[in-house]
Amino acid sequence: MLNNLEVAFELMGFGMGGVFLVLFIIYLVAKLLLKLLPAK
Repeated sequence: MLNNLEVAFELMGFGMGGVFLVLFIIYLVAKLLLKLLPAK
């Protein structure tokens, strides 16, 4: 039972980390595009 709980928390951690990583990458790409293609 305890082992299942540990695995669940580990997967939840990877999931949340992955989501934040993707959001961060999208944010960086958006900043880069705004720098390369400034709005008129």
